[in-house]
Amino acid sequence: MSEFKFYISGERVFSTMESAINKLYNKRHYGEVISGKLFLSFIEAAYLLEKEWIRVFEGEKELGLEELFEKGRKKDEQFDLKFLVYKDLRDRGYTVKTALKYGSHFRVYRKGMEEHADWLIWVVSESQKMHPNDLIARVRVAHGVRKKMVLAVVDEDNDVVYYQVERVKF
Repeated sequence: MSEFKFYISGERVFSTMESAINKLYNKRHYGEVISGKLFLSFIEAAYLLEKEWIRVFEGEKELGLEELFEKGRKKDEQFDLKFLVYKDLRDRGYTVKTALKYGSHFRVYRKGMEEHADWLIWVVSESQKMHPNDLIARVRVAHGVRKKMVLAVVDEDNDVVYYQVERVKF
């Protein structure tokens, strides 16, 4: 069991432990540090909880993985899909951050955070309908910020397939 304690705060969890900031943020690029606190999204927290690197509390009550997932699902109906993609990318060694300001779910870095993100990831289920204009808008944004647009498609077996989508000029 991990020594890093995190506490629910709105739609995120946080820790004030310097050792958590050093090991999780400084060395592995999880979350963001604000005013001496390390904040993680529910997806990041669920990933680290599953790996038993952290413990999550709501007040005095320690939450299990399923309880954290329930909280995540209340905030985001696609929580499970996004978690699968996040987990897959992290397990492959990539650094994954939110990309809401880019109109995508995640931005992905090859190694740590010393470089700019290489990809913007949009998560969809295989049965989800997509409108061409949504895809075009995301590709334009990615192109405008010099990143590659990637569609992460989760199938009914929870496997993830990645498709790079790009603009072609003739």
